[in-house]
Amino acid sequence: MTSRKIKGKISISSSLPSETIGEIFKKIDNQSTLYSCLFVNRFWCRSVVPILWARPNPPLYKTGSLKSLIESYVSCFNEDERRILFSNELSSGDDDDDALHLPSPLFEYATYLKELNYPVIRMAVRKCYKTLGNDKFSKNIKPRINGVNISRQDTIMKALCKLFIRSSSLDCMILNSNDDIPAVSIFTRGQSFFANLSKLVVLINHESTNTSLLIKKLPAICTGIRHLKVTLNVNDPIEAENLSTLIRAQQSLLTFELTGVAPRINPILSALESQAASLTLVKFNDINYQWASLEILGKCTNLRTIEFHSEDPKISLDSISTTVTGVSFSLRSLKLINQPPKIAAAVIKTGGSSLKNLWINTINTEVVQSILRSTTRIVHLYLDVADTLEINLDNYLQLINGLKLSHLRLSSINMKNLDALLIAMPKVLPSSLRHLEVEQEYSLPELGEFLSNCRVQFDELSLFPNTAIDTSYLTTILGFVKERKSLKYLHLNLSWEAGLVNGRFTRDMDEELQKCIYTINLDLLRCDY
Repeated sequence: MTSRKIKGKISISSSLPSETIGEIFKKIDNQSTLYSCLFVNRFWCRSVVPILWARPNPPLYKTGSLKSLIESYVSCFNEDERRILFSNELSSGDDDDDALHLPSPLFEYATYLKELNYPVIRMAVRKCYKTLGNDKFSKNIKPRINGVNISRQDTIMKALCKLFIRSSSLDCMILNSNDDIPAVSIFTRGQSFFANLSKLVVLINHESTNTSLLIKKLPAICTGIRHLKVTLNVNDPIEAENLSTLIRAQQSLLTFELTGVAPRINPILSALESQAASLTLVKFNDINYQWASLEILGKCTNLRTIEFHSEDPKISLDSISTTVTGVSFSLRSLKLINQPPKIAAAVIKTGGSSLKNLWINTINTEVVQSILRSTTRIVHLYLDVADTLEINLDNYLQLINGLKLSHLRLSSINMKNLDALLIAMPKVLPSSLRHLEVEQEYSLPELGEFLSNCRVQFDELSLFPNTAIDTSYLTTILGFVKERKSLKYLHLNLSWEAGLVNGRFTRDMDEELQKCIYTINLDLLRCDY
């Protein structure tokens, strides 16, 4: 029976157009599944290899995977890159042509590269380098002369970068000042390397000569960036100016994210005005000047998403105006985390009547009134319930009751507060609700009481427990939900570490319950009962 199933699957796949099969492979997110496809037949292998090697991201804790990544790229070196790799040996008088011999690759892996995560490649080289003197590491890139290992990592990285520039055409590049790139001239020679670059991620924690110089030169060779993510943690006006020049040079920037505590970011914020016609999303994390930037963002006519996040909620209001004259948005999504209530209320008022998604963790009477008066079209609400000793439940209940929600997510690290909200919530839940999520700290008895008293016929329940998941926990949850006929699916997020390492999770759970991991089709479960 098993062989017939496998044969059937292969015959169906072989009847599909190759383009269709290729599109199916592109939709598979699980790398393990893609790896298994390599061994089905030659056509599948040729189709899957470009996908796997487009965005190589091996687990950094698996030395074997890192070694395989670097060895595969090294096998693609041309004669010039091989001479760089063995430059120390050859310059020491070794004229043996064997020093330049490397096995031919099965595929030209570098030609498939679309995302260059430079820190990951550097980490792979660094970790492999620790075993360069070990027989387990490929002899092909092991130093042939003792005592020439001092700059081996830099040598390998230089050769790898030459390979990428020669062979690849990126759509995404990730840079980190902690891992400075080799000579900038290597990168600036490759016009086709940056021709299709649409996403750039840059993290600057300290001065890095070559990375900074590359950012300075990018405006002349790269003008098609659509998504730019910057972390700036250095108080350097030159870095800020280089980034602002890069922003202005882009033809049509769609999304921009800025993180950092550097005080010299005014040039960057001002540069966003040059992208007013194209920007659709802006995220600011821990930016002191984010509120002053609202007037600039107000000129972005297509802006649909704004996210303001601060790690420290204690922002001084002395120099911040809570009214922004003439600013009005037509947002679809707004996220405000750790923002002062007066500021949060002011921003919500400017969001426009089309706002559909709101994520907020600052709730008081002023904020609630601002939401209910400014926009009642919100259908997705994400509430981080305060972890203070006491909360005003009336504010939360009034907000939930005043909106026609289809999706409500509740989260808190204070079990007492979240439990209290669950107990009080059945009387105010809107009849439009279809999906409820409960995350982090909550107790099972209170969740059970809520489900018992709730009369709203929502379809899906998602639970993100911050606790160990075992047979007893899952059995209790299933006991709560199987009698609620309206519920179609129960989603359990088991990503919390406590749930993953609990030894009882798979050992004590019977076969039927193991089928209930992740997403449970409750209609099928009820049939079994």
